[in-house]
Amino acid sequence: MDADQSQSQMEGSAQDARILCLQNLIEKNIEIEQQIENNTFGQSIAAIEEIIQTANDINKGHEDRRTNSTELVLDTELLRRNYEVVGKAIQHNTNFTDRMVATAINDLVFKEHEEDWDALCSLAIQFGRPLFTNDSMLPFIDVTPKVVVQKQRAPRKTKSQVDEKRPEKSDQLERKDEGAASVTHMLKQIRQIYREGNQEPIPYFKLICNPNNFMDTVQNALQLSFLVKENYISIENGEDGLPLVRVVNSKSVEGKAPAQAICSIDVSFCEKMVQHYNLHEPMLKRLPVSDK
Repeated sequence: MDADQSQSQMEGSAQDARILCLQNLIEKNIEIEQQIENNTFGQSIAAIEEIIQTANDINKGHEDRRTNSTELVLDTELLRRNYEVVGKAIQHNTNFTDRMVATAINDLVFKEHEEDWDALCSLAIQFGRPLFTNDSMLPFIDVTPKVVVQKQRAPRKTKSQVDEKRPEKSDQLERKDEGAASVTHMLKQIRQIYREGNQEPIPYFKLICNPNNFMDTVQNALQLSFLVKENYISIENGEDGLPLVRVVNSKSVEGKAPAQAICSIDVSFCEKMVQHYNLHEPMLKRLPVSDK
């Protein structure tokens, strides 16, 4: 077990060293490319040959190594950059253009409506020499086309069209959660205040304002809006222009659509209403925690 671990560590260290060397060669290739205009053609080609020889020495003796994606990418990138630098050196140090090369190949290969590529190969062999490459310079991407399997679309289920219908009465006040209990508790208090006042309308802001806690005022206004929406109470304008709250008779709301109450209130307006009605204690008491 220890021998296998030590061998694995050695392979990892050698692999890291090869990757670092390839990175250094790529940086050297970039420097050569930047100096093409200042160097002669021979100097640029000699520098590229040195990089190629160093890369071959790095891979020598490791042909059977385990494939590493990072090393493959760096090796391929170095090969691509070497070709680009050679091409730029040729363009900068000679008067050849792509059109001239294409014309020369065309004159050599195409003669009397026939193609003779052997003539080009015979000419290239005179100046070529064999180079031994490793596996990392070969394409390592699987180019086998992926077979696309057409998926069968599931049949769409058609929904029957039905007319929307609003419930005749909301069950919100019958729920057993904390919010419904608070609203029910407020409705009981309003009905009691309404009976004790000989069923006279109650000033809206006098009812909801808490002189000691503005957040309770906001909460009262919110819960009161639920009661208005469900037609348990109604809001009307008073002679002084301020709204009044009246408890609705259950018989008078039969057949009527639910209503909605909207008002705007802030701290300064709440303090103004407290002074207007000379409030010292809130009319509505909070629901005790034990009852919640």
